[in-house]
Amino acid sequence: MWVEKYRPESLSDYRGASSEKKELKQWAENWGSGDKPVLLHGQAGTGKTSLVEALANDLGYELVETNASDVRTKKKLKTELKEATRQASFHGGKKIILIDEVDGMSGNSDRGGVREIGNIVDESRFPVVMTANDAYENSIRSLRNKSKLIKLDSVHTNSINAHLKEILEAEGIDYDEGAVKRIARSAGGQMRSAINDLEAAATGQEKLEVEDLEAISGRDSQQDIFQALKIIFKTTTAETADSATDNLDEDPDTFLQWVRENIPREYIRTEDTAEAYNWVSKADLFNGRIMRRQNWKLLKYLYKFSTVGVALSKEQKYGGYTRYQYPSKIKKLGSSRASRKKMDSVTSILGEKLHISKSEASDSLPLIADLIEHNPELVDQFEFEEDEVEFIKKFN
Repeated sequence: MWVEKYRPESLSDYRGASSEKKELKQWAENWGSGDKPVLLHGQAGTGKTSLVEALANDLGYELVETNASDVRTKKKLKTELKEATRQASFHGGKKIILIDEVDGMSGNSDRGGVREIGNIVDESRFPVVMTANDAYENSIRSLRNKSKLIKLDSVHTNSINAHLKEILEAEGIDYDEGAVKRIARSAGGQMRSAINDLEAAATGQEKLEVEDLEAISGRDSQQDIFQALKIIFKTTTAETADSATDNLDEDPDTFLQWVRENIPREYIRTEDTAEAYNWVSKADLFNGRIMRRQNWKLLKYLYKFSTVGVALSKEQKYGGYTRYQYPSKIKKLGSSRASRKKMDSVTSILGEKLHISKSEASDSLPLIADLIEHNPELVDQFEFEEDEVEFIKKFN
């Protein structure tokens, strides 16, 4: 796999996160017994594990690595970690202890494991780095409170783009600049996803071209929201209704709005409508809990209530065609995932070209829309695609 083949061997090879690399290295070099561990957090695919491995290589430290989501019992933690944190390495040198995915430990069965990790961290003779996608998961609060937090943000498109080109050159594969840039943009700041997409599209090719991206475009097929609504409202079986959100490219809050607004367009009987809204209200309660607590494990209940619950609310299936409509609460630009992706794509391009942050790029969109209207040649200079231009024009 190219992800493993081109994993950075040193911090200098690691793309981006310059301040975080410096901070982590200084912490490791100056670590003393009893010092805080580091909780390294950020979305999946940003390279948390790779960063720690590169650090260990640069410092010449032995890396002792375990995955907390796999090592789930107090007994195993004692066996696999405790001795490693007390004894010097085989060659008498220093170590870094890496405990991956501590937020993967949750629920009653893992409480003993979280406590044991806390004890191991307190007693360790060597620096300990824990990683998490979500540092604010309630189950690891005790670990967070005793840690130094370092956050890895999404990898900048420029950094991803440059690394993908290096890989292609190392593999002896020629490429179109536009094809590489498109993969970099669509990765959502995740280097791992970008490399996997690149490998899927470029393997066996002499040259990577835009047409080759069809190999990855269908990998995550996105089910249309209208099809999902049709499944929910037309089926009378729980199993079919449960499949309505498979591969659906829509965030939960927006999906709930779609279901809520279209219930009265499908269900005619008052009893059916009332029962359906009862299930939507339960789903909405869980949505609120997810937002407040950032506990995404509750998401399964939101989807069960809004799909199976709503589908089985009707006494019998309604025939005929129903024209489902866009939720009125979602304004012109929408809060849909598609709109947010478009915003992210446009602001990334502006950020690269104008050397500004995404926030500044977002604030400048009315100005950019006005400039493009009076200077169409700017579209080519910014390398905007047609759908991105249409998106920007909405700000004028």
